[in-house]
Amino acid sequence: MKLIFKKDDESQISVVQDIDGEEQEFSYVDMIKALIKSKKMEEPEISKGFTDAETKSIQRMVEFINNEICGTDEAVS
Repeated sequence: MKLIFKKDDESQISVVQDIDGEEQEFSYVDMIKALIKSKKMEEPEISKGFTDAETKSIQRMVEFINNEICGTDEAVS
């Protein structure tokens, strides 16, 4: 499962999830189910318009989730 972050011209942010190659509306329940099944979140897709700080924050969030799933403090690739 991969999260896709989009930002429009008016700075509105939206998140959708890519499940098996299909974009679907973001759902925490679906995200948890996918994480239980795969044990890993893929690297997020981040559209243009995000600042470097926002991009790094999103990437850190995914890294943190993956580390928590694996139960280790080592970075997950």
